[in-house]
Amino acid sequence: MKMKNPKLNPDDAIVVFADLQTGIVDLPGLTVDPKEMLRFAAGLARLAEILDMPTIALTIPKRGGGTPVVVPEITERRSKFKHVQRTRPDSFENPDIVAAIEESGRKTLIVCGVATEIVVQWLVLSGIANGYKVYVAVDACAGLSPRSEDAALRRFEQAGAVITSVHALSGEFAGDMTKQPGWDVIGVCYQLIAGETPSAQSTK
Repeated sequence: MKMKNPKLNPDDAIVVFADLQTGIVDLPGLTVDPKEMLRFAAGLARLAEILDMPTIALTIPKRGGGTPVVVPEITERRSKFKHVQRTRPDSFENPDIVAAIEESGRKTLIVCGVATEIVVQWLVLSGIANGYKVYVAVDACAGLSPRSEDAALRRFEQAGAVITSVHALSGEFAGDMTKQPGWDVIGVCYQLIAGETPSAQSTK
């Protein structure tokens, strides 16, 4: 009997970075150190670059006006991404975001961002409600408090989302580690284990 492959297929995945922008990632009292969270976001951006997964960076308007700035951990590692502003907590209520997701033709979302309880939560719940498989890279997320973030993660799992990590995704996507792209994919994991921010270039 042939076993089904349980691995996430990067050829069916789109990566969504939610509100990883200046003024949001440095909010006081987040559940994790912002620098550590952004290190893993950089790893996910690097995976998206290596495997050419369509990528969307969501931002919200800045108070007082001005253009929101996506963090360099993403912009320096992902050469092609769509920057879309959202005006509602639920990204699936923003037509431009829905269009960007649908345009990819892919049915699996890999999401992360700040805050877990708000933008990430509605990406997960509405994504599932709209027929997408949703994976949450939890090490590239930050919540507003431990209790509220835990409640959100429980709700994700009850809805059918998969809680994962950038480490796990690296191993899931690597395939043959003796040649490209496997070498670079597993290299992201090695850099993260070493406490480094994954580089924007090949590790070979």
